[in-house]
Amino acid sequence: MRLLLATLLLATTSCTTVFAAEFSPASHIDAVTVFPQGADIIRELAYDVPAGSHSLILMDLPQNIDAQSIRVEGAGEGELLVGSVDTRNRYLGNDAADAQRKGIEKDIQTLQVERQGLDQTVADLQQQRNILYSLADKQLVPQSTTDTTKAIDAVQLGALLDVVGQRLAGLSKDVTAAQNRQRDIDEKINALSAKLGELAPADEYRTEVVVNVDAAAAAKGKLRISYRVQEASWVPFYDARLSIGDGKTKPLLDLIQRAEVIQNTGESWKDVTLVLSTARPSGSTAAPDMMAWEISKVEPQVAGAANNVAAPAPMAEAEMSLDDQDLGRSIKMRRLEKPKLAIAQKQAVVNTAGFQATYAIAGRVTVDNAGQSKKVRITSGQLEAALSAVVVPRVDTTAYLSAAFTVAGTGPQLGGIVNLFRDGVFVGQGNLPLLNPTEKAELGFGADDLIKVKRAEVKRVAGEEGFFTSSNGDERAWDITIKNLHTQAMPVRVIDRVPFTASKEIEIVEIPGMTPPTVRDLDKKRGVLAWDFTLDPQAENALKTGYKITWPEGMQVSVVE
Repeated sequence: MRLLLATLLLATTSCTTVFAAEFSPASHIDAVTVFPQGADIIRELAYDVPAGSHSLILMDLPQNIDAQSIRVEGAGEGELLVGSVDTRNRYLGNDAADAQRKGIEKDIQTLQVERQGLDQTVADLQQQRNILYSLADKQLVPQSTTDTTKAIDAVQLGALLDVVGQRLAGLSKDVTAAQNRQRDIDEKINALSAKLGELAPADEYRTEVVVNVDAAAAAKGKLRISYRVQEASWVPFYDARLSIGDGKTKPLLDLIQRAEVIQNTGESWKDVTLVLSTARPSGSTAAPDMMAWEISKVEPQVAGAANNVAAPAPMAEAEMSLDDQDLGRSIKMRRLEKPKLAIAQKQAVVNTAGFQATYAIAGRVTVDNAGQSKKVRITSGQLEAALSAVVVPRVDTTAYLSAAFTVAGTGPQLGGIVNLFRDGVFVGQGNLPLLNPTEKAELGFGADDLIKVKRAEVKRVAGEEGFFTSSNGDERAWDITIKNLHTQAMPVRVIDRVPFTASKEIEIVEIPGMTPPTVRDLDKKRGVLAWDFTLDPQAENALKTGYKITWPEGMQVSVVE
């Protein structure tokens, strides 16, 4: 009876044996989210495991993945519990590459031997041709003064020419075939040499991810493993196509947003779902801390005291006065803040903002690992544009066409280079800053030759010429004329300036009769003026601007125009 129970127990235990094994299922990259710096990768793998504790091993992942970013999720038939995820660096030996290199070197050597043999074949054929020419020559021409001229009839001559011609034709054909084969060999050697250069020996490390799982019963399904890499980025660029219209139709701006994606992660992204995000997970996530700044009194040193008095022994921080301690900390703080300021400037150029937008690229995309850029289209839209001509005649009498528009969409629009087209003609490049929906923006579209501008000085009353003058007065005035040659009305903005001063002794006033500006201190720049008006077709407008400066006699001031 005991034996039977033992047998039954052994049989029952054998039927419920828990297996433990390692599996290396094939995986592929299914989706990638690229940030302005860095990317999130999602790999998919199918698993089919028996009951027990097992390890699913993913090999040949990029070396520099962020191990803390690895996440595992999935679904399938049967319960599967993920116990832990391990990562380790794995050195890739060069055995396979070495064997491939040796095979290529052997092929190159075989081809070189064949080519050398063809060199000898060509030389032998040339020698046969020379011999044939010599034999034919002996049949027709005496070889010495003692030889008599041989008589040869037409039949013999024809036969001789036929034999020589056929033989020479055969030799020429053989030479051509040998030379063609040599060219083929040269091409193959060049291709193999290039391939050999690509297989140059190099140490390489990869990341191996081990997912430890427990299955109460046989289970199968799919796992998705995500991880983050830094060797990827995307930048936006735009096409802005402006249609000016003819007065009857409104000006329109077609704004097309594209992206340039670059990755050098160590693995190619083949047929993946690509999403571009404006989030910046690699940047700062909180505002920097502002330290207190105390101005302390610094006792002046007596000249020569350092030579006559010995330097005091350094005091411990506890023995130093609070002012001295704060001063020391302040100096250390300023020294340490220099690199921090540099880093902050780099971050500021990137236009970091607390907004996020994602762009899912239509279809599946392939981005190789060769560092080549992949350009994809993101969005496009047609916007109403408000045209105007902007001119700064003091600097340049050319009028420049400007188009203002309101940003559409639901998410932020990163800044980037803009290719500018006006009525289908490329006019140059501009830049767009980081913009948010409903925010207004403006782009310049080059010189507007249909807006004519003239600026003429009409009054100049000054004393001694030069950078510095002893005169106590300076008075100047200009006339600015703008004419619209468009077939439609055109808004115009003219920008100029008058000097300003912070001295109570210097007085600056406008000359009577000048045209009042629409805006003073434009963009909060003191003395910068702007005149805004609309010119009908063929209409002209004249502006008068000028100023008078007075200062006490004997004072020297800088008057530069």
